[in-house]
Amino acid sequence: MTSTDDVTAPTQAQPRQALRDRLPVWLGLLLAALLLAGTGTPSRTQILDLLLVSAVLVLSLRFRIAPLAILVLFLVGAQMRFAFIGVGFSDVLAVTDLAITEAMTGGDPYGHGYPNSTPPGAPFAYGPLALLWYLPAADPRRLELAVSLVILAVLALRGRPVGLATYAVLPVLLVTASDGSNDTSAGLFLLVALLAAVRSPVAGGALLGVAAAFKPYALAWLPPLLAYGGVAGPLVAFVTATLVAWGPALLLWGPGSILRSFQLSESIHRSGYYSLIYAWGPDAERYRELFERLRYLFGAALGAASWLVVRSPRSMILWGTVIFLVTLFAGYWSTFAYFSAIAPILCWHLDEWLGIEEGRVAWPGDPVARATAWVDARWPVGGRAARIIGG
Repeated sequence: MTSTDDVTAPTQAQPRQALRDRLPVWLGLLLAALLLAGTGTPSRTQILDLLLVSAVLVLSLRFRIAPLAILVLFLVGAQMRFAFIGVGFSDVLAVTDLAITEAMTGGDPYGHGYPNSTPPGAPFAYGPLALLWYLPAADPRRLELAVSLVILAVLALRGRPVGLATYAVLPVLLVTASDGSNDTSAGLFLLVALLAAVRSPVAGGALLGVAAAFKPYALAWLPPLLAYGGVAGPLVAFVTATLVAWGPALLLWGPGSILRSFQLSESIHRSGYYSLIYAWGPDAERYRELFERLRYLFGAALGAASWLVVRSPRSMILWGTVIFLVTLFAGYWSTFAYFSAIAPILCWHLDEWLGIEEGRVAWPGDPVARATAWVDARWPVGGRAARIIGG
């Protein structure tokens, strides 16, 4: 005979499983609504998007409309990016545009300041890949907006609602998508490098070298990557990619000119901003040099400490993120735009790290699952610890 427990257990488990499956969609829509509520005087687009997301959230409580929710989050994220055009301002791409002109006319883009920056005299303090990346673009800001939309679309295709909602409407990401900063593109390079690194540390090392040739702060993930994937292969790949990317610039303009640009970038800002000194207050200004040295010291210490604890993809990514944040924000001057660099990789993994990855929204035919299975069969996730355990 069948016991009562045998009959009722599946019946009770089914509603709980259905609730777990729908919870990520509810959380994603709720998060998007909260972020869209904001403060101050909103735009009409923001209010319309808030009403749309709220309506879909209410409907999702009664009906299974997960694909519609993902589509709405994508469309809202795209609309909000266009609505935020002109809201913020950064001189990074304006300086980059002049640096490209300087290089194309036979000059040296490094080693001197440019008059169109704020304050005047800021140098081109980025890798040579930035010159090539923006060279085809008539307006570099449009390329940044396009990159932001591409990342948004990829997150939507993956069907992870909370990560998608975060990237779709987090205000800092809306501003930096078109304000003239270059961190959205830097985030794309980091996303590709770190996704490759969890499967092939050697490929990840090469791609991290490429990312650092766009913006050097990608170096924050090198120590955790070596701790995760071993030293020899990833380090050789990183050094090789670095030499290939930086070699022509070093030959054309010399290391002195490039170093001069980075030195100028450290001294151009006359007051602290978005940093530990800025949070401390004006009395901390006299400790500027101390803070600038300490941030690199703390970053190096964290890089060394990562060798003791990094054994998984998550720890590799998170330790690199901590090194990135400490090195950039514990000094004299920083900017909220840097959050755009880490947002893609964090949003990519957010649902998984929250333990709600089972609520992934599958499209008809589930092409994401098939593509993931194909990649897993050829490049399984694994690092140094996985190899040790496997013998």
